[in-house]
Amino acid sequence: MDELSTSPYQFRRTQSCRVTNKGPNGLARRGTQRGCSRSKSTRRGNLGTIASLTFSQKQALNLSWRLLKPQASACFRKIFLELEIASPKVKQIFYKAALVDAFNKDDDNSATMEVHIKLTTKFFDELLVSLDDETEFVNKIRGIGSAHAILAKGSNFSSDIWERLGEIAMERVCSHEVVTKTREASRAWRTLIAILIDELRGGFEGELRQHRSQSQKRMMFMRRKSSSTDQIEMGKMEDEEELHAKLQQLRMDYNQTLPYT
Repeated sequence: MDELSTSPYQFRRTQSCRVTNKGPNGLARRGTQRGCSRSKSTRRGNLGTIASLTFSQKQALNLSWRLLKPQASACFRKIFLELEIASPKVKQIFYKAALVDAFNKDDDNSATMEVHIKLTTKFFDELLVSLDDETEFVNKIRGIGSAHAILAKGSNFSSDIWERLGEIAMERVCSHEVVTKTREASRAWRTLIAILIDELRGGFEGELRQHRSQSQKRMMFMRRKSSSTDQIEMGKMEDEEELHAKLQQLRMDYNQTLPYT
């Protein structure tokens, strides 16, 4: 199980948990699927939510995580290194963060790979505690996704990076010997990672839309303000011209009332 491609659960945004049914002629029937991995706004299938996890699968997640945690740093480092290879944008972000971190030893730079590894481990600790509270679970993930929206402008961070991360994580985590020991753990981790990536992307895209909306509103406000300023200036010019014309008329009227000498 070294390669994810050998598994029917290969990660894709629209078919993370898809199991393809075949017809009597052996051909796969398109459109027949159980479960899904779409973002929460479009996902309604039972197998695409944390609520779909059985009690035994939740137990398997927690137990396998306790066994995996001592090796989590090495596992997550492999995932991020592979993500760097798959996405030069990510490599550039980590590289810049490492340069900044070299000149700043006071605080941990959360943008470096090493701190990302530590935060990811802590993230899974907190995430698995909230398996019985889907609202808290989803909000926690989406919060991480939205926090990365700031990278879209300066570093060209895009949604496809989440997809690539999901594929790599699915391969690395779900092929780990700790996870493959039981079928329940393997299924539970696949479901968890599919939902995790969908919600990370959903939080990222939601925040990005909000940023763009606010930017458009600011641009419209500046245009209206600029237009109003132009109108005021034009109005002032018209008032000055009108005043000048009235003064000229007054002079003419005054000159006409003077007696001839």
